[in-house]
Amino acid sequence: MQRAKEATKGIVDAIKHLNSIDIALVVMDSTKVPFDQVNLTLLGALEMQKKPFIIVANKIDLPNSSPGLIQETFPQHKVVPISALKGEGIDQLYQAIAQFAS
Repeated sequence: MQRAKEATKGIVDAIKHLNSIDIALVVMDSTKVPFDQVNLTLLGALEMQKKPFIIVANKIDLPNSSPGLIQETFPQHKVVPISALKGEGIDQLYQAIAQFAS
């Protein structure tokens, strides 16, 4: 219960600062199911404020990773699979960010 309260507070705090961002990177754990209230609330707030964002499917280096499930869940959005630990996919993430800047 405490973890849920902390997560909710974090999302509320993040939403308060959306006016000051140019692009958001929404990092999701690709070893977990992406249907959770935190992800849906954050994405809904970004969409409502018409803020550009990229979904970053992290932990692709793990055997139970499923970045494809994240892409299937959010097909209307750009999803970039990466491994922050091993640096895999980072160049593709930079390219995706640069596309929004141009």
